[in-house]
Amino acid sequence: MFIERSAGRIRLARLTFVIVALLPCAMLAAWAVARGSAGHREAVRVRWQQSIGLPLTIGAVEHPRPGVVRARSCVVRTPTGRTLVEIPTIEVESADTEDRLRVDTARLDPQAALVLGGLVREWLRSDARHPRNCVIEAGDFAWTGCGRESGPTASPPTSLRIECVAQGETRAVRIVCRPDGPEGSEADDEVRMVRTLDAGDREGRERFEVDGRLSHPQPLPVMAAVAGWSDGTADAAGWSATVAGEFHATHDAAGWSGTATGRIDEIDLGSVTKVLGARGAGTAWVDASRVAWSDGRLAAAAVECGCGRGWVDAPLFDRLVIALGCRPTAAARSTGEPVRSFDSAGCVMKLEGDRMTLQPALGDAVAVAGGAALLHAPSAPVPFDRLAWVLSPPAATFVPADGPGAWLMSVLPAKPTERSESGARAENPSDGDQHRGF
Repeated sequence: MFIERSAGRIRLARLTFVIVALLPCAMLAAWAVARGSAGHREAVRVRWQQSIGLPLTIGAVEHPRPGVVRARSCVVRTPTGRTLVEIPTIEVESADTEDRLRVDTARLDPQAALVLGGLVREWLRSDARHPRNCVIEAGDFAWTGCGRESGPTASPPTSLRIECVAQGETRAVRIVCRPDGPEGSEADDEVRMVRTLDAGDREGRERFEVDGRLSHPQPLPVMAAVAGWSDGTADAAGWSATVAGEFHATHDAAGWSGTATGRIDEIDLGSVTKVLGARGAGTAWVDASRVAWSDGRLAAAAVECGCGRGWVDAPLFDRLVIALGCRPTAAARSTGEPVRSFDSAGCVMKLEGDRMTLQPALGDAVAVAGGAALLHAPSAPVPFDRLAWVLSPPAATFVPADGPGAWLMSVLPAKPTERSESGARAENPSDGDQHRGF
């Protein structure tokens, strides 16, 4: 006995099987092929490249779980093609208003630090281009290119976390370098930057507030690069210099104001003297117990400087004597050598009003050699323009208009007479010729 079969039912069953089973499977396979294609990788690369504004290459793209994109063999380059940073693996997880980036290993040199600082500042000020919050985490992070990759002065292993958060007219960035230890401990190196925009101000005035704590010595060149002070910092202090301390600063229409305490170690005296148009050798340090500035100019300072065994050339030694009023001993005056060698040197500089006092840190001397004093401190406060002469080239005739001396005069407090006369000089330029030095 045979069971009657309907051709219509058979066609319906076959069509249902194709629609319910084969078609979704084919679509899923096509989607998987597209996700693994070079075109999809290129689309991800272009989207990320537009976000950072720098050339980017990606070796492979994966999707380990919904909402997460994993990229391998990522390389960020400068517009000229120089490699900034190589990242073996990076994961990007996107939510409604936030992107979270996880990096397994990150090594940044001063050039990459300069770019990182620029991206942070751009995020703070570019509401339209960067509307989303962002969190970046690196499990194995270190600075490179400053001679601190190995040895006793090497930086401890750290993790890096960068949080970029916007709320209303306020945008904030928090950067934390955390050594192996509990989260939120006093050993963390942390910098916080907050930008506030006065929405009721027609001119759209901005106010920035920056707080930082560097518990561990960090390479001075990369810290300066992150802050945007890349020009000449490494040349002035040397690539091995480190900095640690705390600071608080605000910026508004009047300029920068704030306070800071800290210490700079491993300063290359040869680099410092080279910037001054002189020669020297040794390793120095600077310990600032109090530094305050207001409206872009120094308001108060107490700084101790020291140096181990070293030497400076005779012209620079003479500048210390003539410009600052330091008093050489008979041993220093009698030598006819082109350099002045010392066993140690040190002084305490204090900013008081419109003058600076320089006190000895080695008994009654600022430099000693062979167990005897080589140079004594000035017997009176030193005017600021004399400091500019110390930082000026040997052949300078007037108070410098450029170079380190001009920079120093731009940040030191202005004399009351200069403030009152500045308007008159603007009206009568012939009376405003450059003042001669001492």
